[in-house]
Amino acid sequence: MEKVITVAQVIVPILVAVLLGVLAKRRKLMTPEQVQGLQQFVLKFGLPCVIFTSCLTANMGMESLSSMGLVLLFVLLSTVLSFTVLKKRYDYHNLPMLFCAQETGMLGIPLFIILFGAAQSYRMGVLDLIQAVAAYPVIAILTTDTGENPTASVIVKKVFTSPLMIMSLLGLSLNLSGIGGLLNRIGIGGIITASTSFLSQPISALMIFSVGFNFSLAKECRRPVLEIAGIHFGIFALFAVLIQGALFLLPSVDSLTRWATLLYCVLPASYLAPGLGRNTRDYTMASGVCSILTAACLLVFCVIAAVVA
Repeated sequence: MEKVITVAQVIVPILVAVLLGVLAKRRKLMTPEQVQGLQQFVLKFGLPCVIFTSCLTANMGMESLSSMGLVLLFVLLSTVLSFTVLKKRYDYHNLPMLFCAQETGMLGIPLFIILFGAAQSYRMGVLDLIQAVAAYPVIAILTTDTGENPTASVIVKKVFTSPLMIMSLLGLSLNLSGIGGLLNRIGIGGIITASTSFLSQPISALMIFSVGFNFSLAKECRRPVLEIAGIHFGIFALFAVLIQGALFLLPSVDSLTRWATLLYCVLPASYLAPGLGRNTRDYTMASGVCSILTAACLLVFCVIAAVVA
């Protein structure tokens, strides 16, 4: 009974936020323009703060390098696939975001803690960090206006001058140079991370709320939503099999690392995807895909929890 309550403490808030988004749309409590404004706060202020704090405080160890390398390899493959083959078939601006990152922060890490405890959460945390290699450039590209037929130099400039990229590079620079540690010792580091953490607090609720607000399986979008969700699930199910096989061949890989990579592969696509759309069609598609994949993830998680127990 205690485990059931613990699981509910993670799942129920997510479902409540989604349902509130659905209710707000049906009762017309908020307009699409208002929700887009909330999403812009996430993208231009909240998310850069999250990225900065993560890069500043990251503590990388050698134990998880094998899982990180495998996850990065397959995430890069799915990202390339989304920009080429899938983008030609499904012409949605934010489509690549559905294939370059899983929702490890809001869903993966809490679920993993339920199964194995907070002391082991770093095993999922490092996977969240490594997928940023693919996710951050994709987010930067999708959130910048590069105009019609932009040159390579224009795209590169837009990417590296975006708030997301600036804050990630700043955080990594302070971390790797040791300046971040120095700031912590003199007390300034705590003030900085407290400020960025404060601005980051509403992000989870806002992103999940927008998923519910934009969710739709209306006739005009039902087929692509189901197809894209099926493709995502199939691709990452294949990745799960290949990663588990590769880890089996490597010596001294902890079983918890295997569970972390398995859970990573069944997570839904990043909840940032709806907010990266440029029109209602983009928002609706991504929200529908995220909602379906979230439901599938929670069902698989119940199975994993039963096996682990």
